[in-house]
Amino acid sequence: MDALALTILILGLIALSIPILMVIATWKIFEKASEPGWQALIPFYNAYILYKIAWKTQYFFLFLGCIGTILIVTFIDFLSVFLFPLVLIAYAVIFFLKIILAHKLSTAFGHEIGFTLGLFFLEFIFLMILGFGSSEYEGPQ
Repeated sequence: MDALALTILILGLIALSIPILMVIATWKIFEKASEPGWQALIPFYNAYILYKIAWKTQYFFLFLGCIGTILIVTFIDFLSVFLFPLVLIAYAVIFFLKIILAHKLSTAFGHEIGFTLGLFFLEFIFLMILGFGSSEYEGPQ
């Protein structure tokens, strides 16, 4: 039992440290882009600033609208069967926006398609590279 408890403790500490490290990396990315770092602490607003740094803010509102659509359809359970295609469309839009945002963010820091793929598939690691590495903010491309 002691080995199991130790394993659970270690995995719990890792699970707690990943979001904290992502917030710190996002804080550093914001500072590199001449934005106040504290904005990384506020949910949804930090995504707005990330869109502002990398792309255009109107696409953030499209992203937010898709999330709102998904939440509303989820809460209105009896309509969910009829509105299921709407939810699929919202998820598809979010998926493509995340791909484009990853590309725009990587090009805003002077990186190419390989870094875009890294940001999309291994976001935790590549945000750390952007935040703590030598990448310099060049602005939206």
